[in-house]
Amino acid sequence: MHAVVADGSSDWRSVVAALLKMEDDVEVVAHVENGQETIEAVTLLHPELAIIDLGIGSLDVLTTTSLLRYQFPLLDVILMADHDSPRLRATCQASGTKYVVQKAKFHEQFPYVLAQIRDGLRPSAVVGNDAK
Repeated sequence: MHAVVADGSSDWRSVVAALLKMEDDVEVVAHVENGQETIEAVTLLHPELAIIDLGIGSLDVLTTTSLLRYQFPLLDVILMADHDSPRLRATCQASGTKYVVQKAKFHEQFPYVLAQIRDGLRPSAVVGNDAK
């Protein structure tokens, strides 16, 4: 599975890429820092997965996600957030995002989300505070 990682922090992109490297079937094909670069990378590389920070600049992440989901309906998108709330999850789901993981719990929540993606499962809920 090919993945694009989008985050304004090069340090955090490196952390996410290192965690993804531990997954046998995930290869990071692009590291980008904003919404426009995310769209360009997905358009050029056609990855199966995009992992995007809610705080990216340029195009806001919900616009970016909506555009990606429209152009690439089979693309799985995971949003990374600094916080969690029912409103945030509802807004993300309205943009076509299936998953939101907290940055502070990324190492715990990402494997759960990735397992759902691998199994082709429809998520019962967006990952939140109570996800293991």
